[in-house]
Amino acid sequence: MFRVGEWYSFLVTKVIDVPGNGNHYVLKHVSGEKLLLPAKYYVKYNFSVNSIIRCKVDKINCTGQVFIEPEHPVYKVGNSYDFKVKKIEPWLHDQALKLVVTDVFDNSLEVVIPEGNLKAQQKSVHLKVVDIKKGLPVISSTVIWNCSQIFKKGEKLELFLHGTANIQGEEYYILIAKSNCLAMLKVKHYLHYSFKPSTPIFAIYFGIDANGLLKVNPEHPYYKEGELYSFQISGFELEFNNNSGSSKVAVVFDKYGMKCGVKIENEKHYRIGDSIMCRVLGFKKGRPLLDIAPQQ
Repeated sequence: MFRVGEWYSFLVTKVIDVPGNGNHYVLKHVSGEKLLLPAKYYVKYNFSVNSIIRCKVDKINCTGQVFIEPEHPVYKVGNSYDFKVKKIEPWLHDQALKLVVTDVFDNSLEVVIPEGNLKAQQKSVHLKVVDIKKGLPVISSTVIWNCSQIFKKGEKLELFLHGTANIQGEEYYILIAKSNCLAMLKVKHYLHYSFKPSTPIFAIYFGIDANGLLKVNPEHPYYKEGELYSFQISGFELEFNNNSGSSKVAVVFDKYGMKCGVKIENEKHYRIGDSIMCRVLGFKKGRPLLDIAPQQ
């Protein structure tokens, strides 16, 4: 019944201790559906039993588990706010700085900003809230990065690995194209690509993100878009989609052990251990997007 991206109201019925996972709020929807919310991320939200809170559905996984994010008491996604400057650090790229700020609850937040956009002894900075995760605002510079080169969507770019950087607890690869244009990719999605500083990284350009950084899809080290490959079915799961509801997918693992899902029309025609031919439609977060190839 829940849809990803939609907001719902819940009644906080009680707080329970989940062994090994700490205290959780028990939330009840008007439909009778109950969800658990980890309390440790939202202590400063001051939730109380019998109060009504609004939550957005962030994700529904393959088993139907619903992940929610409560409405922040101060910050709204898409709006910009002044944050107190805590620390300014040099970054691995000479045209950027790593800025540490504090939010209204004194949580430390990190963001990378273009060099030259902070005055000496500046006490606060205007930043945009692009998301809320586990009670923390995800922030972005309101200053767009300068990239003098204009690229066309679908164009193949040559980039080089400049290094890695930890931002807000997440490790990123920093890639540089000509004219010093930057791209950032999460290491956890591309570790198996084995990027090396001295080796060119070819990637397809598909746009500019909210910060003015390049959005790119690196060439996969093994799979090619449009080609056919054999995969072995390791299981079956339900996939949830806002438009089509739930659908059955066959679970397969690619050459690097990355889990992928392939939509199937009729589970009865397939068994665990079967080999299926799939066409690579594209790539997302380092994994091939697959479709079962029609039998000849």
